[in-house]
Amino acid sequence: MSYTVEIIKDNLIPVPDALCAELGFAVGDILVCVMDKDRSEISMTKYIDQTLTDEQISATGNLTRVVSLEAAE
Repeated sequence: MSYTVEIIKDNLIPVPDALCAELGFAVGDILVCVMDKDRSEISMTKYIDQTLTDEQISATGNLTRVVSLEAAE
């Protein structure tokens, strides 16, 4: 499965609610992001350990937390 979205202000990647539901992502989930160096793609999957703090996520470098765009603005 493949989807195209554009990165917006503050490096946010907007994922519509319907797509989040289809992918099984929810606000608060931790995702691991992997960039394909040969293409301009990022794959995102749920990270195994969903108990990390924001500081631990930041220290890792390739993890992110799903946030609501309304809350982020």
